[in-house]
Amino acid sequence: MNKLSKNLQGMLLMTLSMALFTVADMNLKLASQTVTTGQITLTLGIGGTLSFWLLLRHQKQPLFSPVIFEPAVLLRTIGEIIATVFIILALTYSSFTGVTAIIQTLPLLLTLASFLFLGEKVGVHRMSAIAVGFIGMLLIVRPGADGFDAYSLFGVAAVLGMTLRDLGSRLAASHHSSVRLVVYGTMGQILAGLGFMVFEPAPTWPSFDAWLHLLGLVFFASIAIVVITKAMRTGEVSAVSPFRYTRLFFGILAGVLIFDDQLDNYMLSGCAIILLAGLYVWQREHQKITTP
Repeated sequence: MNKLSKNLQGMLLMTLSMALFTVADMNLKLASQTVTTGQITLTLGIGGTLSFWLLLRHQKQPLFSPVIFEPAVLLRTIGEIIATVFIILALTYSSFTGVTAIIQTLPLLLTLASFLFLGEKVGVHRMSAIAVGFIGMLLIVRPGADGFDAYSLFGVAAVLGMTLRDLGSRLAASHHSSVRLVVYGTMGQILAGLGFMVFEPAPTWPSFDAWLHLLGLVFFASIAIVVITKAMRTGEVSAVSPFRYTRLFFGILAGVLIFDDQLDNYMLSGCAIILLAGLYVWQREHQKITTP
């Protein structure tokens, strides 16, 4: 199989994974109408832990290991917990489209964090693009304006958690398997879910429809993780990575058709700015790598 066909396969797999993540988010938002944040977090943690524990068993690796206490692994696990809790809160109380758009700032924030904390070189062009991307996010959130949705700040907090998670992943020793790192994050979700339930009203048994949405959340999220991993291993990173932004298209489509989100000029402008800024940062990074 030649490189072009492998890249094409990777692009299609990345696009599929973004569609699957969107369907998982849809199930999360639908479940949140009748199920508490603690219950959703707990279900996601249990489902993910069981799935990845089975993978560890297949690889003949133990579930528990001293690795969990390494600073980088702890950072990743804490970031995973923060990201999970706040993405659930964001999708519960804010618009589906707005949350999806805010999540697309993750590559920008991760580039900035790599510059600040990992010592990676980021030129003035990429720094300018990052600043422009955050302006796009401000257009969506609109703090201080009449249309300000305070709950959209949960989405911003979720992106900060995702940044900590990805920084922890980068700092973790390369010999640690991805499955092991992920399973510690899902175990953290279990603890976070139980902690939330202590402070929430007494939970009720989810309805049949709610269980379908919860199971759909776990199923589609788990499949999406497998597909995105396959995508990154099939094609070249430089060819496959930009297709992460198809999640914005799927999110807008789902928001409008399923959740009746209203798109105003601020929202559309913010989405376009974030998309263009992210692609520009990727292009500059790719150019830096390929230039001798």
